[in-house]
Amino acid sequence: MNHLDKNQKYIDHLFDVVEKLDLADRVTMKLSRNQFVSKAHNPESNLYLLVEGVIITSLVGTDGFRINLSYMNKPGIVTLLRDEEERVVEQPYDIEVDSDKAKLYKVNRVKFWELVNHDEMLNRYVKIYYREKINENVQKFIRHVGSNRIGQVKIFLYECAQIFGVKDPKTGYILINHKITHQTIADFCGIKNRSSITRIMGELIKIDVIGKHSGLILVKDMEYLEEYTQSI
Repeated sequence: MNHLDKNQKYIDHLFDVVEKLDLADRVTMKLSRNQFVSKAHNPESNLYLLVEGVIITSLVGTDGFRINLSYMNKPGIVTLLRDEEERVVEQPYDIEVDSDKAKLYKVNRVKFWELVNHDEMLNRYVKIYYREKINENVQKFIRHVGSNRIGQVKIFLYECAQIFGVKDPKTGYILINHKITHQTIADFCGIKNRSSITRIMGELIKIDVIGKHSGLILVKDMEYLEEYTQSI
């Protein structure tokens, strides 16, 4: 299911430019699963670029309930950039590693904005980044308010198949090639009770929409998930 990102030329250019920075302005981070890149409300003088691995962005409410916002598994900008004139900003959300290993660049935000303001291609990419983030958040909001619990899980599985999916050319089934726990699904779907996820997943297995393969989720009826998601 993975395909070449339509913005790949911009992302390649971004990394070409960033990798020429002095080491003082670009720090390489190598982290393991469940380690945090940064946490919400931390003062930040840097921004982060994912080089390889999988991360989850999330927010924790005042009641301690976690809401996962998005997965990221391709190279690119991780953090919202905020006002370019500010040297230090408040980190808007938690960034947690969700793969065995991940590599990121921590880039001085002032230096990054200097690059953006003097590089037309980088400037264009930042505008695309903002626009796509806005569109992504609007879509998530619409789907969230328009779905019940089982609908939220259907949408989540469809999106994960888009992000991590590997299609079997013989069966047409799509393996979600990433380890996803029921707690992670609950946190993405805004469901506090993990047992509800277990029940919903069981129902989807019974009607042959999904299955299990070596501890991973196997989507057997992608059309079913797609039709529901597109109807919201």
